[in-house]
Amino acid sequence: MMASDLKLNRRQELFCQAFAAGGNAAAAARKAGYSVKAADRIGERLLRNAEVSARVRALSEEADAKLIATSRERQQMWTSIMRDTRIEPKDRLKASELLGKAQGDFLERVALSGQNGAPLGPPPNLIINFVPAKDGKPVIEAES
Repeated sequence: MMASDLKLNRRQELFCQAFAAGGNAAAAARKAGYSVKAADRIGERLLRNAEVSARVRALSEEADAKLIATSRERQQMWTSIMRDTRIEPKDRLKASELLGKAQGDFLERVALSGQNGAPLGPPPNLIINFVPAKDGKPVIEAES
């Protein structure tokens, strides 16, 4: 969400930027130019404002997007390490392994079946009883 999409005044925008950077409403209010004496109350009030909180959320999401590597970025990094002949072979092999795992190259598919290839099902003669407990939550008892 762009700042122009919201109807924030200059001090509200400064508050949003300071709060998103530091997470302290009173300090953000002071940095935005609000009264030092009333900064606690003003900061709290601003955070209850829907447009201000939406702007803070948008700024926080932008910051997170810059800090957290995407799947593609990790794959690019592992690929560059894997292909760099100056890096130790064990580290190149580890990068190759991580890249393969991320791309699903090493999935092992196992088919489970019962006796003589029959489909799996519940064990024969299994009885499940739902018994109310003293605290009102059901307790499961199984007998075989």
